[in-house]
Amino acid sequence: QLMRVQKEGERHLNIRPAFVLVPTAMESVANQVIRSSSVKGADINAGIINPVKDFATVIAEPRLDDNSQTTFYLAASKGSDTIEVAYLNGVDTPYIDQMEGFSVDGVTTKVRIDAGVAPVDHRGLVKCTA
Repeated sequence: QLMRVQKEGERHLNIRPAFVLVPTAMESVANQVIRSSSVKGADINAGIINPVKDFATVIAEPRLDDNSQTTFYLAASKGSDTIEVAYLNGVDTPYIDQMEGFSVDGVTTKVRIDAGVAPVDHRGLVKCTA
């Protein structure tokens, strides 16, 4: 609800979450909550539907575990101005360099991409603690 009630002036933005970024410790629980047709504890009444079923895609990121195993984030869809990705000189494909080995049989490959990110609008991201 935090994302949906965001405003720009008097206008409601109605931003819907498209992604749930979770630490790997929460991946199974997040998938159960979001993909299940029923809600936890609905054993007595099987007709209770899950209101958050398939509302977002779960993305597990192991680096989030380093900070907290219970903090997760909601992010808006790809078309929303949330985070801008920029590439050095506009080159958005990886640079690949190969060298044949003289002392060993094989080829050494080096791959890199020069990219950076910057926040555009904070309203497309929400931090949640479980």
